Amino acid sequence: MLEQIREILKDYTDRPVTESSAIIEDLELDSFTIVYFLTQIEDQFGIEIDEAEFPDIVAISDIMERIRRGGQGANTKNP
Repeated sequence: MLEQIREILKDYTDRPVTESSAIIEDLELDSFTIVYFLTQIEDQFGIEIDEAEFPDIVAISDIMERIRRGGQGANTKNP
């Protein structure tokens, strides 16, 4: 999973990508790029991330958690 995320990010940053990388501070992505990146994550992993949750996604680990949960955030309860 991390390798797939790195592959997507190689078009946006040349900084090293780890699970703990902060998207803005460490990878230096701007808000437009983050939205585009998250859209690519949705397409690559077949998930949907609610745009209202975008501000809560601050690190690569947050993205990985949403992928594991099928797009649902940590605070989302399964029906």
